[in-house]
Amino acid sequence: MKNLNLIVIVLATLLFGCKKDEEAQVESLIGTWELRHVYGVQVAGAPADFEDGNGNIIQFSSDEYQMIADGKVVTKGTYSIVKIDGLEIDGTAYQYKFVFDGDTTWNTYFKLSGNTLAICVGSVASDGTTSTYEKK
Repeated sequence: MKNLNLIVIVLATLLFGCKKDEEAQVESLIGTWELRHVYGVQVAGAPADFEDGNGNIIQFSSDEYQMIADGKVVTKGTYSIVKIDGLEIDGTAYQYKFVFDGDTTWNTYFKLSGNTLAICVGSVASDGTTSTYEKK
């Protein structure tokens, strides 16, 4: 009987614990983020570093996002977060994936660390990029 109780407690912790992790990530994500660095730029002469006030912004609410460049909304829509089993890309471990506008065909991973948000779209070796943003 004690083993059964232990199993039930462990399963309940696993089931409810994951949801709290995702909610914590969403709460930390909410706000305005400005681009600071792009790793994997393949265009000659394109900048890799961006100063404060550059205007390349991503804003997140609890379930909507909008991307802004030069003061204009470039794209907006809805997003959700999916927890993944640790994935390493270009030396960085990711545990979360964005699903933008319900489209699961794009693999866009992210990592939050304090006031830094790294968004990864593929490996640099395969023409992917990792964009680093700072919370405003």
